[in-house]
Amino acid sequence: MHGTVEWLPGQPLGNDRQSWADEMLGSLPNIYVYAANNPSESILAKRRGYGTLVSYNIPPYGRAGLYLELASLKDLVNEYREVSTSSSRSDLREAILACCERTGITSDVALPKDTGLSDDEFDCWVTTVSNYLVELEQRLFSSGLHTLGAAPTDDELVSYLNAYFDERLTDEEIGHVIDEWHDREDSKEKEPTTNFLSWLQSFADSFSEKSTQSSSEQVETDVPLSDKELLKHEATSIVELLEKNVEEIDSVVTALNGGYVLPAPGGDLLRDGTSVLPTGRNIHALDPYRMPSPGAWTRGQRAAEEIIRQHLEANEGVFPETVAVALWGLDTIKTRGEAIAIVLALVGARPVKEGTGRTVCYELIPLEELGRPRIDVLASLSGIFRDSFANVVDLLDDMFERAAVADEESPDMNYIKKHTMELQSDGTERPAARLFSNPPGDYGSMGEYNGGRLLFGSFNLTCASSPNSIVNEVVGSGDWEESSSLGETWRSRNTYSYGRSEGGGGTKGGTSRPEVLDKLLSTTDRVVQEIDSVEYGLSDIQEYYANSE
Repeated sequence: MHGTVEWLPGQPLGNDRQSWADEMLGSLPNIYVYAANNPSESILAKRRGYGTLVSYNIPPYGRAGLYLELASLKDLVNEYREVSTSSSRSDLREAILACCERTGITSDVALPKDTGLSDDEFDCWVTTVSNYLVELEQRLFSSGLHTLGAAPTDDELVSYLNAYFDERLTDEEIGHVIDEWHDREDSKEKEPTTNFLSWLQSFADSFSEKSTQSSSEQVETDVPLSDKELLKHEATSIVELLEKNVEEIDSVVTALNGGYVLPAPGGDLLRDGTSVLPTGRNIHALDPYRMPSPGAWTRGQRAAEEIIRQHLEANEGVFPETVAVALWGLDTIKTRGEAIAIVLALVGARPVKEGTGRTVCYELIPLEELGRPRIDVLASLSGIFRDSFANVVDLLDDMFERAAVADEESPDMNYIKKHTMELQSDGTERPAARLFSNPPGDYGSMGEYNGGRLLFGSFNLTCASSPNSIVNEVVGSGDWEESSSLGETWRSRNTYSYGRSEGGGGTKGGTSRPEVLDKLLSTTDRVVQEIDSVEYGLSDIQEYYANSE
């Protein structure tokens, strides 16, 4: 998806002569073909790699479907719900339980209790399993690869529109939209002169009709479109935009000629809508001083409430003391700050905005209003988040500092204060540090500068066994036996604390604080990552463990 130069050691903001990117590129233009749905890394390519971006479309969507034993399990569940004799249901019950154990379904849909399920309890559980299988079967993923500058086929158009509209438009209606679009395009190509004259006549007629109609008659002819017609109109617009994929190659040629590449926001069609189309554009992100957006704040609050609810349900009503939250640049840009909102909601804080709409601080909500303890948060920042959202890093750091010394709040109701006091009693410096990442100017996915040489991917033969090696290298090489060794590798790469209270504030400097990190890890009850899209997951990103997005 991307190259190397912008990931090399150097300044996080504003390259200098000590930055590898600046030295390697020199005055060479960097025309960068980039995925439209990755505004996070593309901004890094602009900032550190001087890239002029040309976006390309994502592959069409597909449905996951069910296969092998999952397909067999679906058949068993359907059969169980159809039969009525107790003997048949008993046999099917055993078969369903065995199949769920083999496929790991019981890990996702837990049994109410180990033994002695009544028929009603089992029926209720089977219904939950059935719903979960439907969810798995209908899950979306990116299918295949996109060819730069290639217009989508009709089948690919159907997959895009099916994913976008879900059940709001039927396959037949979607097919009709595509056919109508083709008919109009064919008509334009075959009879351009006739079409122009027809349009000109219609344009002239519209004036003569308006002059003879009364205002009341005009109102009567303005019949509003139905909801279905509006959806079809939107579908037609999406087809037209997707057909402009051919402009991707045109934009590359324009850039090579030193021309102007039109700008557009980065994102994905399902989440961000048609504003991300057409592709072949120089993509940009958002204003970091306005995060979280109102919508992201609402969604983040709901997510935090669900995290707490699930923990209370699984732990007999005991609140989590610390929740680890991954903050990535990728989902932060695409969601307008949902993960930031999750952190705020867990702590019990809210954004305060000035008159221009910019966020100026994160205000602590009084415990009386919050109605529960403040939950401590260990924030694991990707390199891109750390450098792209330095203002957010500073605001979060200020919030944690204030929460750690909040007056008239008992440590039993403020876990940030509780853990800070425990660290203070051990003589730990900066016990309120909560924002951790790689060393300054370093990005976890590529390598690190060590002893005058670059430890870089597979070119460094000792990287996997080095105490400072990156988690992704260890996972990729298989050079581990216990999960604890992976945890230690991650810890060795992420002990640097950031914020306005660190060396220079924001991303200007970080300080290694392993004692604080160890304390927070020891009290962590849950690990959370906000996933913004169906377009990527654990098996889609080559360097998922690298914490670089």
